[in-house]
Amino acid sequence: MDLEVVVEGVSDVRVAHAIKRTLQQLCVTAARPGEWSVLVCPSETRGHWDLGVRGPFGRRFVSFAERTGPLPEQIAEHLNASRAWESRE
Repeated sequence: MDLEVVVEGVSDVRVAHAIKRTLQQLCVTAARPGEWSVLVCPSETRGHWDLGVRGPFGRRFVSFAERTGPLPEQIAEHLNASRAWESRE
């Protein structure tokens, strides 16, 4: 599984790197074939984040409200909940 991670709107470099590491670890766990791209960026709605996933099976998009706690873990939780790694067959 080839993965490209794009993180926008995160001013703390450590948090941006933690997001990338978390997504790469999920990528290893998911072990899906093909090329994948994940975009994390602030939503137009204040206090929300957008998470877009593009892969061989299509595209998925989710927007979620930021909660208290580490953003990388929140992103991983929403990515798994969206079932973005799964095919739509």
